[in-house]
Amino acid sequence: MKDKTVHLNLKPSGGDLISESYLMDCMTGMKEYPDGYFDLAVVDPPYGLGIDGQKLNNTNKNPKHNRKAHKFKGWDNAVPTMQYFTELFRVSKNQIVWGGNYFTKYLEPKKAWIFWYKWQNDLTMSDGEMAWSSFDKVKRVIRFWTPTLEAAR
Repeated sequence: MKDKTVHLNLKPSGGDLISESYLMDCMTGMKEYPDGYFDLAVVDPPYGLGIDGQKLNNTNKNPKHNRKAHKFKGWDNAVPTMQYFTELFRVSKNQIVWGGNYFTKYLEPKKAWIFWYKWQNDLTMSDGEMAWSSFDKVKRVIRFWTPTLEAAR
């Protein structure tokens, strides 16, 4: 993998490397790692909804409802295959899969779902996101709040 482009390198001053990212196809990359190499894999695969782009919409009275145009590229037309999840589970000891509600046929039933409440009620996007996790813990809600979001209501 040394010939791949590293676009993120997180290394605390004087510390060990804690995160390194590569711009490459994940199926190619995962094949290069031994079993259980990663302690945790946090992934957000395509949901298969076909909404990887969007049309310009700036006609709403509330500017928070307006959306910029993004070109449709087709990367969200299908969910990953069983082969993807097999490799993901092979190379990582634990997993958090954002959008796990779209992949339940590939994910073992667990009670440790994560729900990220986005504080954006009644907008054109979801009020929150769901993530499946491999941990055997109780379900949790993440309420990420910033004064900027609250002041805009």
